[in-house]
Amino acid sequence: MNIPLWRPLRHLHQSKRHVSDARPFIAGDLVILRERKTRTASPIFTRPLKPGKRIDSHKGTIYHDDIIGKRPRHVVASRLSRNRSKTGDEEPKGTEYRIQEVKLEEYVRLSKRLVTPVYPADAALIVELLDLHPGVLHQQDCANASEETPKLEILEAGTGHGALTLYLARVIHAANAHLTPPPLQADGDDPRIAEEAETFKRNRLAILHTLDISAKYSQHAQNLIFAYRHGLYAPNIDFHVSPVSPWVREALTARHGKPFLSHAILDLPSADAQLADVAKAVRADGTIVVFNPSITQIMDCLNRVRDERIPLELETVLELPSNGGGKGREWDVRAVRPRTGRSTEVAADDGKAADPTQDARSESGSDEADVEVETDSETESDARQEQPTPTSERPTSKEWAMICRPKVGERIVGGGFVGVFRKWREDQPE
Repeated sequence: MNIPLWRPLRHLHQSKRHVSDARPFIAGDLVILRERKTRTASPIFTRPLKPGKRIDSHKGTIYHDDIIGKRPRHVVASRLSRNRSKTGDEEPKGTEYRIQEVKLEEYVRLSKRLVTPVYPADAALIVELLDLHPGVLHQQDCANASEETPKLEILEAGTGHGALTLYLARVIHAANAHLTPPPLQADGDDPRIAEEAETFKRNRLAILHTLDISAKYSQHAQNLIFAYRHGLYAPNIDFHVSPVSPWVREALTARHGKPFLSHAILDLPSADAQLADVAKAVRADGTIVVFNPSITQIMDCLNRVRDERIPLELETVLELPSNGGGKGREWDVRAVRPRTGRSTEVAADDGKAADPTQDARSESGSDEADVEVETDSETESDARQEQPTPTSERPTSKEWAMICRPKVGERIVGGGFVGVFRKWREDQPE
């Protein structure tokens, strides 16, 4: 089920803030209020500003009207009731707050949530892994944009909170910046505006398709995205409520089987079950990023790729840091073939531990049993064991032994793993 994108986007034409102090705050803006004298105090994250509304706290009342019209870094003071004032004659004064514009990172952390979001550090890392360069096309290229023009299309399977959706939409926004959004629509359905909206969608050069099987979560993510900077990045997104594989098959049918996705992100359980269908829709050299809480789920994806001969190569596996710092620790996750004529089952029958990593290291003569420690000789041995195998002779996962260990000998911490698969050219198997 496709969700209509267009809704009243009042103030969209006023929301551009190329310079932080370019305009005063207006109705519909989101702001952060920080105590002027106490930096350690918790900030106040406002709802969209609206005349007549107010914020009540134990430190007094702050009226939205006192914020509207001010600029970033201006100060607003809360108001105390008369009975809380120490003097009855003077105007009661409360706490002074400095007004600041909400950053995307703050918005993701502080906004109301129904599900756990992809936190800012993780979202930024995933966006970096895609290595997006949408750019702004030359005027001539923009004028010639049509249905046949190759577009940057990204699939996000698992909208959830909408945090990663926002980060992706912000990056690809540059590709659509040359387009003028359709006129703002008030109440009712205007055929002219609907037609202009469809023309705008058709001429976009970058599109983010985001899917969720829950209409409730998808609607929540839409509300979140439309509230940020008056929906500045919302026109880059198409929301869908659907399972992944049926949507991909339907989209491929509409495009006569031609791959159309530049990248795909699978943030959902059993991502391995979706790989075959999603890979058909990804262009050659495109990436599929799998984001899962367990390393075994990444291994399931790798096994599925080998068993079903999906034209994907596991490029890298990163463990996301739990504290949000760093760029993730790389893991060594791959399949190796045990020595010819000796499987792990045979080794077990001989009374030896069926340790696939020991089979993979046997040529180097290493006795080490700690799979978390990697040496240069070990790496060379693994490379010799992992010689390319012709496609027709590739064994199933039962004939492969899995190596799964950190690439540095540190304690395993963190709450998630990212596996990056890259698609081969199917006309030139690797």
